Amino acid sequence: MLFVYLLTSVFACTVNINENDAELDTEIPYPIHKNSLDSQAPLTYKGLKLELTDNGQPNISASDGVIGMVCIGMSNAAQECDRYKLAIQNVYADEVSDNVKLINCALGSHAIERWNDPEYDSALWERCADLILVEGLALSQVRVVLHKAANQYTLNENGQALPEYPHENSDFFKFKNNLSVFGERVTEYFPELQAVFTSSRIYGGFTDRINRGEPLSYEEGHALNQWLEEHESINGIWFGWGPYIWAPACSSGIVNGKGFCYERSDFVQDAIHPASSGEVKVAKMWHMKLSQYQWYRK
Repeated sequence: MLFVYLLTSVFACTVNINENDAELDTEIPYPIHKNSLDSQAPLTYKGLKLELTDNGQPNISASDGVIGMVCIGMSNAAQECDRYKLAIQNVYADEVSDNVKLINCALGSHAIERWNDPEYDSALWERCADLILVEGLALSQVRVVLHKAANQYTLNENGQALPEYPHENSDFFKFKNNLSVFGERVTEYFPELQAVFTSSRIYGGFTDRINRGEPLSYEEGHALNQWLEEHESINGIWFGWGPYIWAPACSSGIVNGKGFCYERSDFVQDAIHPASSGEVKVAKMWHMKLSQYQWYRK
């Protein structure tokens, strides 16, 4: 007997029934990392799976007693990494291994295209090397990269929003290409790197800016998910999900797989950058994610 779960009116879904099961496909952003207790969750978004790619666990080892972790990304990443670093030094200090040393190399106004462009190497990669040395670490002690990945340029030449997935010129496919370039660059830069954990943008639905809103932020999560399925490793380095930090507005009644949603108060005035409460949520999700690994725990 077929059982077809009906979504609430919040979601516009297409129901496709075959002789074996019922498939629910939605065109409204829904967490890829679903809440397992939500029996009304759709199965796919525009045909893309609503299940995070699982590339297994990386093998992480200390170098002279140090597991260097480096944050890379743009302004949101810089804010969130600062909050996370503060949290593991205080709130989570009794839970995190003393071997773990976190360096924040993320820099405002420098998303993935800038990290991919050799023209910005001195401002980004070389600056990062200097910060690592200031923290008393060698480049060879960087074992883990925490990458907050996002496209910087999300408008076309006429200043209009890029088309949504599955259009061939969508931000989705541009982001996948940028992830491939970045994957090569990061594995070449850190000589003893062992793992890259990547997260996409947080919720963008509170802003009316077409270059940062929805479904752009959400669809970049799907692009990352598909890219990770195609790239379990690059040059022998493990690639996988960091925490899935996208979640809808709390008013939707929906949370992501870790039980999070976002309030307007979680963002500053521009509705793009996180306020303190938003930073705290992201920091907690990073800690929850990495706490599943023995090398991270005290």
